[in-house]
Amino acid sequence: MDLTHGSVLLGDRELLSDVPMYISASSNYVKWGGCLHLNKQVSESLSGTDYRIRLRDGRLGAIRIRKVVNTNGSLHVELLFEGVGSLGSAA
Repeated sequence: MDLTHGSVLLGDRELLSDVPMYISASSNYVKWGGCLHLNKQVSESLSGTDYRIRLRDGRLGAIRIRKVVNTNGSLHVELLFEGVGSLGSAA
């Protein structure tokens, strides 16, 4: 998994910015997934399961949250996600 940062979007609205996330992918990012690292308070602002992410390099992708894992005494959470469709360019 590669560490990067990006934004979490709901439609065109940016909900979170500069979120640390790990991305794991097959060749050409056709099958991909990963996890978002958030503090528990911030994670509670996400109430659904389907979002989009925009990585620092401009790539966009749709994600579906699969599982929430409490870490570090429940102060932080990892949101495990799968990519829905390909992770492509912003253009």
